Amino acid sequence: MEKLLESARAFTAWDWACVAYSVGLGVLGLVWLRRWFREEQPDQPVPSAPIEALLGLGCGLFAFGGVYPETQKMLVKGLMSEHILPSVSSQLQMGLVAQLVATGLMLGLWIGLRAVVCWGPTAPTDPLYPTNHPLAALPKLRPGNVLTSLVCVLGLGLAGAATWKLLHTIWAFVAAHGFPFGAPADVPQDVVQLVLDVPFGSRTFIMLALTVSIGAPIMEELAFRGMIYPSLKALLPPSRWPAVLLTGLLFATVHLSWSAALPLLGFGCFLCLVRDRFGLLACIAVHAAFNFTNLLWLKLAPNASTL
Repeated sequence: MEKLLESARAFTAWDWACVAYSVGLGVLGLVWLRRWFREEQPDQPVPSAPIEALLGLGCGLFAFGGVYPETQKMLVKGLMSEHILPSVSSQLQMGLVAQLVATGLMLGLWIGLRAVVCWGPTAPTDPLYPTNHPLAALPKLRPGNVLTSLVCVLGLGLAGAATWKLLHTIWAFVAAHGFPFGAPADVPQDVVQLVLDVPFGSRTFIMLALTVSIGAPIMEELAFRGMIYPSLKALLPPSRWPAVLLTGLLFATVHLSWSAALPLLGFGCFLCLVRDRFGLLACIAVHAAFNFTNLLWLKLAPNASTL
């Protein structure tokens, strides 16, 4: 509480605007979520053979969990010398290149094996193209659909963040009174601290913005909602909910942040529903808009954004 009050005393007008934005759209998002589920349409996935589903699952995990990090390590290592470490900007640039390599691999696999990526919505529709074709996702890529989904995500983020703060407070309290496991540090993700530290408009900030707002949404959505989720859904019938939960848990886990785990879990699960209703391109757009909005507020309102 003391930390909260101390941060509030340092608030600027932009910080208060950030609070109003987050709370206002967050509450609206929770209201819209109720409407979303009232209007939820039955899922009608295209039947997939187990071997196709396993192939898609393996390709998504390999691209995101293997090709991307190993390519980034290799590129950064190539920049290193015996006495000089690469700059943060150069490391971010290599990260962006690694994202593009992983994305290119997944697109190449889709070209060769169409069944490994599911692009179009699987809610009842009248498709002009099969669901494994990118054009099947275009009709639902509308500003209204993206905005509705984004506001719902903000609602989930608000609920997840508030729940984590409450759980962390209770955890710290019981740990101070004999509970054997201490509460994890309630610190922001490394990327959040990096955004706060780099000057706005610098080369490092530009590379960070490209990585967070373009590279990550495209690569992560292709892997998680394009490959992993449809594959899990085919392997775990008849309901899609085990696949939704597993995809969300995996998505939250790979981001390695206790403080962001619950919001990321909600984000990862809900984007599966967005993919089913609106298609993969809408997921990419929502993810990109969410990341860019957070990036912008972190620079404009650092005190409020890191509460």
